[in-house]
Amino acid sequence: DPEFKAKTWWFTSCGASGPRGPTQAQCDSAYRNTNVSVMVGKEGPLRGVQMWRVPATNRYKITAYGAAGGKGAKNHNKRSHGVIISAIFPLEKGDILYLLIGHQGEDACPGVSTICLGESTVIEDGFDRDSSAMEWAGGGGGGGGATFIFRLEDGEPVPLLIAAGGGGKAYLEDPESSLDQIPLEQYENDTVAAGVNGRTGAAGGGGGWRDTTTHLWAGKSLFEGPEGGSSCPQALSKLGWATFGGFGGGGGACTAGGGGGGYRGGDVSQTDDITADGQDGISFVHPSGEIFLQPLAAMESHGEAEIEVHLNCSHCQTQSCKRDEDSRLILCLCHNEELLSHVKLLFVDLGSVLHVFAVYYRKKNHLHAVRVRLQSPEYKLSKIRSSTIMTDYNPNYCFAGKVASLSELKEVPRKNITLLRALGHGAFGEVYEGQVLGMNGENTAMQVAIKTLPEICSEQDEMDFLMEALIMSKFNHQNIVRCIGVSLQILPRFILLELMTGGDLKSFLRHNRPKISQASSLTMLELLHMARDIAFGCQYLEENHFIHRDIAARNCLLTCPGPERVAKIGDFGMARDIYRASYYRKGGRAMLPVKWMPPEAFLEGIFTCKTDTWSFGVLLWEIFSLGYMPYPCKTNQEVLEFVTSGGRMDPPKSCPGPVYRIMTQCWQHCPEHRPNFSTILERINYCTQDPDVINTPLPVEYGPAVEEEGSTVIRPEGSGSMTPLLVTHSMSQDASLQPWELH
Repeated sequence: DPEFKAKTWWFTSCGASGPRGPTQAQCDSAYRNTNVSVMVGKEGPLRGVQMWRVPATNRYKITAYGAAGGKGAKNHNKRSHGVIISAIFPLEKGDILYLLIGHQGEDACPGVSTICLGESTVIEDGFDRDSSAMEWAGGGGGGGGATFIFRLEDGEPVPLLIAAGGGGKAYLEDPESSLDQIPLEQYENDTVAAGVNGRTGAAGGGGGWRDTTTHLWAGKSLFEGPEGGSSCPQALSKLGWATFGGFGGGGGACTAGGGGGGYRGGDVSQTDDITADGQDGISFVHPSGEIFLQPLAAMESHGEAEIEVHLNCSHCQTQSCKRDEDSRLILCLCHNEELLSHVKLLFVDLGSVLHVFAVYYRKKNHLHAVRVRLQSPEYKLSKIRSSTIMTDYNPNYCFAGKVASLSELKEVPRKNITLLRALGHGAFGEVYEGQVLGMNGENTAMQVAIKTLPEICSEQDEMDFLMEALIMSKFNHQNIVRCIGVSLQILPRFILLELMTGGDLKSFLRHNRPKISQASSLTMLELLHMARDIAFGCQYLEENHFIHRDIAARNCLLTCPGPERVAKIGDFGMARDIYRASYYRKGGRAMLPVKWMPPEAFLEGIFTCKTDTWSFGVLLWEIFSLGYMPYPCKTNQEVLEFVTSGGRMDPPKSCPGPVYRIMTQCWQHCPEHRPNFSTILERINYCTQDPDVINTPLPVEYGPAVEEEGSTVIRPEGSGSMTPLLVTHSMSQDASLQPWELH
């Protein structure tokens, strides 16, 4: 059919995750601007199942990707991979295929935060007391859901291809486990074989094709409506630990891991052994299908499915070919994937030897293609696009009523970007000064700051990096650093930001302290103007119900070092975790800016807009002390004890009384008694009109500054050894530019 141009269709989880399948709205959004169109079941066993109509009669290669299992709380170095399996089926035009795309089993962490942060050993302690009591319940990973592809024949579901899900990891890694003990991937090829659920114990077994279960924590079979199982009851009652199996029959976790879904579900340990991983499910290929790729455990995330028109390559020696898009001819491929010359070749019959080599190279080429795709930046980006971190926002916390989407980010071609010089190191990688062409349809170069993400990084790092771009892209305010665009299609990934040549506020203040040998051009009025700039930015965030959580001088940037400078909020790294909630709870105190936090934040883990008010009071202290560390000579632990007992910082040297009163009002113990930012701005404006305030001289530093204790900057591990990108030295560089220190 000459009009039949689309040859490949990709199906995903539509951004859904957890024990239940996607909705029609989620899939409509996920497949927008693609060649895929599906209907999604709303109830019964078909709830969350995608239905796709075959466009033309042909032979199709169907590849199913099962979902991976979840990680254990202290067994998180690797996860059990979902299975990839492929087969060729003849399909008729108008046939309806039903696709259930498996979801990854949930990870144990973040869950019970004190255990995840390594601050509690309650599970190990309980196991040591009585290894059969099951009092330590929780901490295992959920089983991964299987990907089911089936059709109806006479009203009965018939499985074509099922890619099994990986089992969930246990709380702890078994010290006696080895690679030799990893079982080979298995599959069934006979519909007579029973498609039963996996054996359920303390954790939930994986769901199968046709079976029933009464255990809420067991994965459900396809015929039951294949939701993932919940956590075992004792995990919920003892520690409140809820770790579900993935949609597609993934078993819920206990301290042992849940079983993976499949044609036959994966079994689990009958006791809640803290080192017992859930077993993978069993895959399936219908006898009418021609097996193309034997099951291979390789999927690290949610499941997928690929359907493509199968080209007839029987005339090729390697059984491998491709269609030339221009001539539409079928061209044979050599063993190294080069095209054969258009020369007629005479073959002698080599019998079975040639057949064996042909099959070998065909499978080798397909495995190579799978491997290349799973490792490509485009594939990783597509996984992140469909991840829940990018799609499942709390509707109460969508910024200004808008849901963030990667498709809204302005993609800048890499050829239009030039790196000029390194500015410093950020939370992810190097930050560069650069220039970009073609913005807003203009040919002139725009100066930008370029945040980079190293090519070798975790999926969570990628999500955090893109989440920060999404957050900053939603802001439109003169006192918040503007996101110019992104360059995500090529590694390393870039975020392009407004260039702030004045550097960070803390370094600027320290550099401009008046000294007895060197006067400073700074005035009290200029300090008030910088404080007012940041308060304007905070007011904008407050009005849009956005909690920053780390308002501090190190996270504020200046447009230039001169008197016309404007201060802007420039770092939102700490805000990523709370973007989807009206307040955020976190156990433990690791990696938190204690000296900028109110008591309810570091005692109870509660962050609200009034948290930012307290932090702004500390920022005021930083500004009027000219960049000194808050709570001088106190450790974080001492600050915690000092503040909770009612202690507050004294005013900085030469700080005007009205300014210090704003600080103390921000530091009220009860959050409701702290002013909002509209009130703070009014009081700062009063100060700018008070002659006694603005005529107060800045304090003079008579000796070398005392080395300040403690580092407030949290560097990623191993950041010092990262290799910087090459920069172009074609432009003269302004010696007055200060390095951009980033949190």
